[in-house]
Amino acid sequence: MTTMLKIVFLLPVFSSVLISQNAATVDSTLREIETLYNSARYVDAELESRRLREELSLSDSVKVLIEKWIAFSLIAQGKTVPARERFVELLSLRPDFELDPVLTSPKILSVFNDARVKYLSCLRSRKKKKKIDMHGRTTTGSIFLGAGIATLGSGITFEILRANAREEYLKATNTSDIASKYSVYNSYRKTEIYSFIGFAVIYVASEIDVFTTSTSPDIAIRHSYNPVSGNFLSLSFKF
Repeated sequence: MTTMLKIVFLLPVFSSVLISQNAATVDSTLREIETLYNSARYVDAELESRRLREELSLSDSVKVLIEKWIAFSLIAQGKTVPARERFVELLSLRPDFELDPVLTSPKILSVFNDARVKYLSCLRSRKKKKKIDMHGRTTTGSIFLGAGIATLGSGITFEILRANAREEYLKATNTSDIASKYSVYNSYRKTEIYSFIGFAVIYVASEIDVFTTSTSPDIAIRHSYNPVSGNFLSLSFKF
């Protein structure tokens, strides 16, 4: 077996070991945080929780526990406002999270319930804003579509009229008739040109509107974590 094959064979083993060690470290730190909190060392519990929160490869369930201990520690220090924000962050990770009403102090339950009200209010506001934005986009799209159909249809109509007027103009024999039919032909020709120019302008404007109101970037770089391959970056393009 070559050295390269040995390395390829051993990589999954090393990866599994590292993942197990990381999980054990996280569990150990969470137990330490709980011990600090139960020992009334609230500042230390908060600091350890915040330090653990900086890790990149944490699962959502671990993040929920960390946010809980940060909130608990802040409440114990009398900092109810930032504690409520931590509970809001917790609920954004797990909306169905509940505290035990028997084992949890009334003060913590009060802050948590306030956080739930704020979270639900923010959620309703985001849904309402999204609905309004979608309605606005639908209205704008309908306007562009209607204007596009009108100008394109007008251009096609006047193209047909212009072609017929040209034939009449070419068939004319006397001077007055030629001048009259040419005037009609020329009017249709100009209107046809203006109609197609209007359609082109509306099309370009609609494309600019779509580009400027897009909610997602054309190019995005995201950090991800996979239990097997570990941390990695992904690059995505929107076409």
